[in-house]
Amino acid sequence: MKIPNSVEQYFNPDTSPLNPPNVGFSFFVYGAFPIIFNKVIAILFGNDSYGAFTLQGRILSGLADMLVLLLVYKTAKLLFVKKNNLPLWATFFYAIAVLPIQLSHFFTTDSFLNLFIFASFYFALRLNIFFSALFFGLAIASKVSAIYILPLLLLFVCLPLIKQKKFGPLLKYLLFFLATSYLVIRIANPYYFRSTDLFDPRLNTTFEKSITDLKAMSDGKVWFPPAVQWHSKAPVLFSLFNLSIFGLGIPYFIFATVGMISAVSVELVAISLWVAGYFLYNSLSFTKALRYLIFLFPFFSLFAAIGISKAISFKPLAISYKLKAISIIVILLIWPLMFSTIYLQRHTRVQASEWIYKNLPDQSLILSEYWDDGLPLPLENTQGKLFKTEELHVFDPDNEEKWTKMNEQLKRADYYILSSNRGWGSVPTVPQKYPQMGKYYFDLFNGKTDYRLVKKFIPSYQFLFPFHPNSWFNNWFEEAFTVYDHPSVFIFKNTKK
Repeated sequence: MKIPNSVEQYFNPDTSPLNPPNVGFSFFVYGAFPIIFNKVIAILFGNDSYGAFTLQGRILSGLADMLVLLLVYKTAKLLFVKKNNLPLWATFFYAIAVLPIQLSHFFTTDSFLNLFIFASFYFALRLNIFFSALFFGLAIASKVSAIYILPLLLLFVCLPLIKQKKFGPLLKYLLFFLATSYLVIRIANPYYFRSTDLFDPRLNTTFEKSITDLKAMSDGKVWFPPAVQWHSKAPVLFSLFNLSIFGLGIPYFIFATVGMISAVSVELVAISLWVAGYFLYNSLSFTKALRYLIFLFPFFSLFAAIGISKAISFKPLAISYKLKAISIIVILLIWPLMFSTIYLQRHTRVQASEWIYKNLPDQSLILSEYWDDGLPLPLENTQGKLFKTEELHVFDPDNEEKWTKMNEQLKRADYYILSSNRGWGSVPTVPQKYPQMGKYYFDLFNGKTDYRLVKKFIPSYQFLFPFHPNSWFNNWFEEAFTVYDHPSVFIFKNTKK
C-alpha cells in the first residue's frame, strides 16, 4: 500500500493504492481504516517496513484497548450516579477480561472496532449526536459488523425525545446521525463504495464479492481448513462455554450474569436485552468465533460491577467489606494472570525452533501441516544447519490419493512437527469427514504409529486443561484461542529410520 498522489486518487476505489484489491488482495472483507491509519503513522515515524509496521500496529491496538478502559469508567459514571465505587469496579473488570487482553496484542481490526463502537455508545449516552455518529462511522469503516450496535445507539439518541414526545426534532436527530455517519464512512474508508460520487451509495462490486465469498465460508457451504472446527460445535452452549471459561473466566461470568439479571433502569435493561440478543444471534451462527463478541465486553464489565457490588453487600456473609473485596479480587485475578504468563516467555514456536536447530541432525526431513506454521522458524543462531521440509495435506478429503501420498511422506521423513492444534484440534471432531485422519491423530498421540513424541513446548497454563485429541475437551474450545499466540508444539521422531 502507498499514499495516493492526490485527494482525488485517495477517494477513487479503482486507482487508490490504499485499497487492498488494487495491491493484489481482492479478497478483503474488513474496512481499510485501521490499516490506513497505521500506514500514515508508519510513514511519519519511519516504520514503513513489514516488521516495523506490524509491531507499530500492535502498539496502536494496545493503546486502543486502553482507551476503552477510560470509556468504561466514564460510561459507568453516567450510568451509576451516586455510586462512586461502581465505575472503578467496571474499569477493573474490563482490565482483567482475557479476550481483550489477547486481542490487544494483535494488529487486527478487533481492538479498533471495540474502541469505536463503545465510544459511539458513550457519546450516544451523553446525547452528543455528532461524536456518536463520528465514532459509529469509524467503527463501520473498520468492520461492517459494527452495524449491530446501531439499534442500541439510536435508542439512546432518541429515548429522551420520545419521552418528551418531541417527534419533529427526533426525525432531525436521526437524519443528522445517519448523514454524519455516512459522510465519515465515505472519508475513512471510501473503498466500500463503487464510485467517488457521494450520492451513489452502491457498494463496490469487489467488496460485495468478498462478502459473498465470506458468507459461503462462514455458513459452512465451502470446505476450507479454518471452518472445519465449526461443523461439530453445539449452538449456544459452545459460545457460552468459551465465553465463561476462556473469554471472561467463571467468577467474572457469574458476576456479569448477576448484574444483567439485576438491571432495573430503562437504560440497563435495554443494554442487557441487546447484549443477550446479539450473543444469542452469534451463538446460533455457523461460525461462533469468540472474537465476534468483543464489543460486548465493555458491557460485561458494567454488569459485572453491579454483580460484585451485590455480592460484597450481601449481609449474611459476616465479613468486612474490605476483606470480601480483597478475597474476590484475588479469585478474579487467577485466570487473567494464568493466561498472561504466555507474555512472560518466548513464543512456543520460537522455543521449539531453537531446540530444533540445537538437537536435530542437519538435512533432516521435517513434515509440517498445510495451513499451519512450519518449523523451524528462521532464527539468527541456526548452528549452520539446513532442513528439508514438506507439508502434509491433512485437511484434504480422506481418500486413497491423499493417503497414498501421506504414507509415502511419513515413511521418508525424519520428524513430524505439529506447531499448533490447527489440525488435531479440529479434524477428529468431524469423523464423518475424516474417519482415517482423525484415527491417525489418536494413534499418533497414543504411540501407535512409527512416530514417537520426543519434545513438546506447552504454555504453562495449558497444563491445567486437557488439550489433547483424546479428550472430550477437544470439542469445546475454539482453536483461535490456542493457535496463534500460545500454541502447543509437539515434535515426533520417525523410529523406523
